[in-house]
This record gives sequence, C-alpha cells and structure tokens, in this order.
Amino acid sequence: MFAFSMKKAKETRNFEANQAQFQELQFARNASAQAVADFISRAQFRGEASNAPVLDVVNAVDDIRRLYKAYDQTVLAEFEPTTEFTLLNDLMPLSRSVRLEESVYEYARKGGRGWAHTSMSGQIGAALDAKSYTFDGTMVSIHDSGFKFNWRDPVFNKGSALASLSDAQAGSVDDVRRQYVDYIWNGFRDSEGNFIKFDDYTWKGLQADERVAQVTLTVNFATSTDPDAMRAAAIALRDVLKLQNYQYGQQTWHVSAEIMSNLEQYYDTQNKTRTVLEEILKLSGISAVKEDAQLTGNQILIVPLGAGVIAPIIGQAFGTVADPRLFYNSDYVWRT
Repeated sequence: MFAFSMKKAKETRNFEANQAQFQELQFARNASAQAVADFISRAQFRGEASNAPVLDVVNAVDDIRRLYKAYDQTVLAEFEPTTEFTLLNDLMPLSRSVRLEESVYEYARKGGRGWAHTSMSGQIGAALDAKSYTFDGTMVSIHDSGFKFNWRDPVFNKGSALASLSDAQAGSVDDVRRQYVDYIWNGFRDSEGNFIKFDDYTWKGLQADERVAQVTLTVNFATSTDPDAMRAAAIALRDVLKLQNYQYGQQTWHVSAEIMSNLEQYYDTQNKTRTVLEEILKLSGISAVKEDAQLTGNQILIVPLGAGVIAPIIGQAFGTVADPRLFYNSDYVWRT
C-alpha cells in the first residue's frame, strides 16, 4: 500500500502487512516523541515562555497524536486524481505490501507442462509432472525527503508555526511522490545516469525496461486528422495485447495531453454527434482513456489494471517521522 488506510488495506487484502508496518512507523515516532513535543511546546508558548501559554486558533494541533494524524491524512489527501499522478493513483489499489526487511522481492514464473484429467471416477489417472520454475524479481528501493526548522527559526514567534509545519510536510510528500513517479517511468539510476543493478536485478522504467513490451505506432494519435485511421490503429494496438499476448483483461490507456486533446475532434464529421475518444471507448476491451503528464507527443501506455498483471511492490507506505534532537540547539528535522 502507498498509504496507510484500513479501508484500502481490507479491499486489497493487505490489512495485516499494512497494520504491521504502521506499528513500525509508530515505534519510530515514539522514539522521537520528545522532539515533536518540543516543537509543539515552542509553537504554543509565546512571549515569556514561563508564564504565557497560548494556543492560537490556527494551530489546530495541540497533541503529538493529532499532529501525526494530520500528517497521515495529508498523505491520503495528496493521492487525489490529477494528471501528474494518474498512473500512480491507478496503481495504488493494486499495490502489494511486503516485509520491510526485503530489499529484493522475488517471485516464481512457472514453466514446464502441467497436467489435468477428466474422468467419471474422479480419480487421478493422468501422468503428473513436477513443474519447473524460473524466478524474476524487483528491487525494493527507498524514496525519501525531509524538511527542517532551525532551532532559532523565527517561525516560533508566529501563530502559524504548526500550519507552516503542516505545509512543509505536504510539500515533502509531494517530493517523494514525484520521485516515485520518476522511478516508475524512468527507472533507478545513479548520479551519472547509469542504471543501478542490485542482486542482478535492475529497473529501467516503463519506457526502457525489457519486460515492458514496446510497440511502434503506425498513426500519430497526437496530430492525425483522419478519424477512421485512428480508430483502425486503436484496434490494432488493442490487439497487440489481446490477441498476440493473450491478455484479455480490460485495458486502461494512459495518453499524453496532446493525444487527449486530438481525440476530442469529431469522429462523425457530418453530424458532429460523437468524438474519436467516444468511438475508441466503444471498442471492446478498452475500459478507459486517461491523460498522464509523464507522456508526451505520440506516447501511449496500456495497462490491464483489473487483470492481475501488475502489482507494485511496496515495503512501507508513505509516512513522516521526526528525528530525535540530541542537543538543546539541534534543528527540528522531519523525514518523509
């Protein structure tokens, strides 16, 4: 799961893993509870700290638990539909939580030939074959960001101290989310731009990885003014997955802004009753066409979201934790 949500966890059968990981998050938060208490205390006490306790209305947080609850609600609020995160939001309900300790997640790909048998007796009479397996897998990398306030930060003299803290946390969630989206599309690279290999596994992103099928489009969906050609090309593209790869699940098409705009031209040019987009959505097997900001020009990504084909591996949902403060003049640091 990308976010801690009891509702989503139950829907995706990730509840146990989700709860275990949330407890790990709580342990980390408890370890730095004093640092959070110090920040809240300084944000509430203004003027002569010894005799002027004040809780401003804008500081809607007066307790550590409520502060972290607000953080977690911010994560859920950030995962709202937007073209910048279209694919990420589509993948969220398909995500699979794994143990935090797993830096590499491996899964078996079955091979060989299995046997089944039909009879009136219901007894096994067919030859049995022990199936052979090959393994594939993925790295479980960590994406993080952070924010801090200097221990003498002037924000402590303002009534908006805790509001500023909340804004900074929302910004760090966005930073990590954008980093994760870049990881999905462009892969895992080092500082010199080379793909990183870990335990013989690498991830080159949806646009370059060998495990992602690439198709060269015969029609430019972003600029074509021939509705019939676009419809025929859409059928051919659908059939690459459906007929050539035997993937019969409902397809969700993610397209560039240019394609989405061009698909709004009329298909029925005489009566002007329906667009090319509406015509494509009538084709069997295509459930939705969505705009994704990561795609440009004549780029289309097709994912059968409901067919059990893809499952993002998540070691820990998004969460924010404070760093312990070792000294009186240590900065107030949070990490997402």
